[in-house]
Amino acid sequence: MSRSMSRDAAGRHRVVVTGMGLATPLGTEIGEFWRNLTGGVVGTGPVTRFDTDRYPTHRAAEVADPELTAPDATADPGAPRSVRYLRHSVGAALDHAGLPAHDGHRRAGIVVGTVMGTRPHVEELRRQGVPEGADLSWDSPQTLAGTPARDFGLRGPRHVVAAGCAAGNTAIAMAADCIRSGQADAMVTGGVDELSETVFQLFTTLRALAPDQVRPFDRNRSGMLPSEGAGVLVLESWEHAARRGAPVLAELSGYAVAADAHHMTAPHPEGVGMVRCMRDSLEQAGFEPGDVDYVSAHGTGTPANDSLEGACLAGYFGDRPAVSSVKGMLGHSQGGASAIEAIACVLAVRHGRVPGNPTLLDVDESCAGLDLVRGPARDMPVRVALSNAFGFGGNTSAVVFARA
Repeated sequence: MSRSMSRDAAGRHRVVVTGMGLATPLGTEIGEFWRNLTGGVVGTGPVTRFDTDRYPTHRAAEVADPELTAPDATADPGAPRSVRYLRHSVGAALDHAGLPAHDGHRRAGIVVGTVMGTRPHVEELRRQGVPEGADLSWDSPQTLAGTPARDFGLRGPRHVVAAGCAAGNTAIAMAADCIRSGQADAMVTGGVDELSETVFQLFTTLRALAPDQVRPFDRNRSGMLPSEGAGVLVLESWEHAARRGAPVLAELSGYAVAADAHHMTAPHPEGVGMVRCMRDSLEQAGFEPGDVDYVSAHGTGTPANDSLEGACLAGYFGDRPAVSSVKGMLGHSQGGASAIEAIACVLAVRHGRVPGNPTLLDVDESCAGLDLVRGPARDMPVRVALSNAFGFGGNTSAVVFARA
């Protein structure tokens, strides 16, 4: 392989995706997840984890696999669900990539994005009557990276990043930087969060919970629904993947993170961080806005977010790319959301099919300039896909995947 193939125009290592794993309300295996996501299956339903009688809505999206959710279903029944989701996803992603656990991964590390860390586990222990001051060995977000690093022999860089609901994309960007800078040959990266009553309380206070369904970009949208899950990608330098003959699923050709520096919960009214991340990620990738075939929107289903994001997308891209938000089916899994959505982008590039907006009935006028995918999915060539993620604190991010 020539150096020009393995390096980008700036001389940095090119970064490719060689494996993926996940745990979501639409499935805990890639094939099952993709069938449900492009089949228009809506994964939100009644909350079973805690009592919702005092809340205005009683719905969320939960991972249903009892092997990951039942208290006594694993070798370590005391582990938080977030740790189980991540452990499962990391193992599946490494298997997919053909990187066996404990196989000399001295130059393979892990970066995990999260919002709540292991706090929901502590909440659950409190609901069960475990007193404060009891031994809470899992009460640290660092376990989200430390546990899979130990389990799978990942001895390279190790980080947990809390960047609001942009955490998954931010983790992917940090992991890619480790590869591009030469600190690592491979990185396991993504995001995770488990369903939290604190998140339920927060969005109740903000009057941002939908009573029934999440309807991104719909005139009658009324809010988001909390969710949970994990998404994990194995990133490698092009050279490392080529040396071991690993199939390349897609190239992570660009990414960007920024901050609005405007408000704790509200985005900048002109969407400066959103536009900056889309522009900078495409510039890094060497693409123009017209090169993008599909945009996986942040699309929470709240009135304020969708109007602003819709205006930013229309202003930057026009009606060129197909646009959808999978949160209409998956809900919003905070730190896990954009990592799962990154996997959806890789699958769209691989399969020439993009997920749709099956809960969209009546397009809001602020989003009318977009090519919103109606129904469950659309078959179309996808050479370049961009995924947006935005979070509290003004955190903004975008990642770009391209056909390798």
